[in-house]
Amino acid sequence: MSTMQFTTSAPRLAYTVTEPRHGQAPRRTFLLSHALGCDVTMWDALVAHLSADNRVVCYDQRGHGRSEAPAGPYTMAQLADDAARLIDELDLGAITWIGLSMGGMIGQELVLRHPAKVQAVVLANTTSFYPDEARVGWDQRIATIAQGGLASIVDGAMLRWFHDGFRAAHPEVVAYWKQRVLACDQAGYTACCQAIRNVDTTARLGSVTVPALVIAGELDLGTPPAMARAIAHHIPGAQLAILPHASHLSVLEQPQAFIQTLEQWLASH
Repeated sequence: MSTMQFTTSAPRLAYTVTEPRHGQAPRRTFLLSHALGCDVTMWDALVAHLSADNRVVCYDQRGHGRSEAPAGPYTMAQLADDAARLIDELDLGAITWIGLSMGGMIGQELVLRHPAKVQAVVLANTTSFYPDEARVGWDQRIATIAQGGLASIVDGAMLRWFHDGFRAAHPEVVAYWKQRVLACDQAGYTACCQAIRNVDTTARLGSVTVPALVIAGELDLGTPPAMARAIAHHIPGAQLAILPHASHLSVLEQPQAFIQTLEQWLASH
């Protein structure tokens, strides 16, 4: 297990670095960025796989896990600049980004704002834009949290994150992630909701020049496949993969399919 470390720059971000197990120079350096309400442990299975011959860096977003939660609201640009700061502080060079949901939104903004820092992007279960009705939904979620705390939205999150069959088969996984949401800094979580509400990269995605893999979950209600198709359509040369029997947290529901899709794409990029 990699040791949690912290950036020296502010806001302090908690991160882990897992070096290649084979002891040789890393094939790639991956930077993994989690979903809203999650933390670095979302990536444990993927880290175990990728670290055979790659360096893998994971970090807690501001307001999550052990990272600091400065006053909000946040913008997606600020969250992308957090990632850029981490890349610089650790002198990682150009990284391969894997981001899911909020992490995928940050990845889009990162490659647009800091293209030299990114070698390739994997954008999973995410969107480049929310229509007005969805933004109203985010406003309602923020208002609900203000009234009743994170406990008032956590059960709804579990329904979106995991499909019925998975929740029935893996209640311990659902219980773990419910606790992770409740452990978030409430103000930091809300500030991230405000950044997500305002995500808007669609019109700029045509300038992305690095290889891109866009992953969707067939059953994802929060960021349905149509949102992934829009991203893949706008990024030149992007590849789209829709994982069957996966809802929002596809990397947890279908870890082998996620890894297989990723490896097939990496082999040609």
